[in-house]
Formats: sequence, C-alpha cells, structure tokens
Amino acid sequence: MEFDFIFVLGLLLAAFGVPSFAGSYADSRRPYQALLLFLIGGGMMYYANVMNPDVYSLSTIDDAILRVVGWVLNE
Repeated sequence: MEFDFIFVLGLLLAAFGVPSFAGSYADSRRPYQALLLFLIGGGMMYYANVMNPDVYSLSTIDDAILRVVGWVLNE
C-alpha cells in the first residue's frame, strides 16, 4: 500500500507541473518550478515502480489511484 501511495503522490505532483509549465510559458519565464515538480513526481513514480516491478502499467494506474483514495477515506 505504501508504494501505491508514493506512486499516486508522484503522479499528482507531476500533474501539478503541467499548469505550472503552461503558466511559465505564457509569462515567458523559465519553468524552474515545473521542472522540479516533474523531477520529484517522476522520481517517486520510478521508485515505486522499481520497488514493485510488474505492478504499475497503464491499465493498472486507475486501480492504484482508487486503492489510495479508498485508504485515505477509510482512515
């Protein structure tokens, strides 16, 4: 369960990097914050994938998200 949480948190951080990148592009700034969010989120997803090989794929990401949401709501 802890690797699911790490994976979903990394996915969420990487998703927050997308609007940050778009905002910095629109304002003609360098996307340092977006790059940091992408690196941290990607690193977390990579770590969870290395520690649990063959668990995370495109077809099982939604299952991991639902497991984490269910765990958070039941705690």
